[in-house]
Amino acid sequence: MYKVSFKVQGSPGNLLKELKNSGFIPVYFRNNNGIENYVALIRSDDLNEVREAILDFALLAKRRGKFGGRDFATIFKVDDKLMGKAFGTTIGGLLGLKFAGIPGLLLGALGGLLAGEIMDVQLGEKVVGVEQWPVSLTG
Repeated sequence: MYKVSFKVQGSPGNLLKELKNSGFIPVYFRNNNGIENYVALIRSDDLNEVREAILDFALLAKRRGKFGGRDFATIFKVDDKLMGKAFGTTIGGLLGLKFAGIPGLLLGALGGLLAGEIMDVQLGEKVVGVEQWPVSLTG
């Protein structure tokens, strides 16, 4: 699995729909002084597929009047681990059971699973490379 961080500028409006259409799973979006930052996951083990999805996203972004720079997409390789998910589910389930009974156990376990997944992604990543905005889309 790969995590990609995008930096995009241009006309107002977000590109979450375009991210989904390119095969990414959006995780995070922030607009900071006209620079939009997107973080998304893609379930693929092939770096070339990830680069093709980045190009697809750039094409869809260009149609919406957006553009990127030299640091358009930063690619991270994410090691899929189970430690965070197991720990989060256990702690969330136990806390939910203590405070709200059986319904709390279920909701706590689901919340812990989500928190554990986020922890696994954050701790198990390493930078693979940085892609610049495609030259063919400039101008």
